[in-house]
Amino acid sequence: MDGAYRRKPKWRQLAKHYGGVHEDSGDGGKSAYRALLIGGNSGFNAVLGGGRSQDGQYARLEAHGFYWTATEDDPGSAWFYNFGHGGLSLYRQSGGEKQRAFSVRCVRE
Repeated sequence: MDGAYRRKPKWRQLAKHYGGVHEDSGDGGKSAYRALLIGGNSGFNAVLGGGRSQDGQYARLEAHGFYWTATEDDPGSAWFYNFGHGGLSLYRQSGGEKQRAFSVRCVRE
């Protein structure tokens, strides 16, 4: 990953640099999905780790990679990015319930 994103790990900037999320891109978020996924050309190496379902079980491993942002909707929910394997696309979504145990990506400055 280039130095600019090590200094400023903002999701929206990162996604736009690699083509954008589903609603912001000409290809439905497919370029960003490929670039940011493990083995992609960005060096970010997102994994499809799934998350915890509402019944407390872990699910969607290798089907979705859910990653929290720092932007909250309210104290119980926040925006997140969804690497969707079925559509091979990157999505930005609101309303992620915090108990869902999505992934985080730590970037050293």
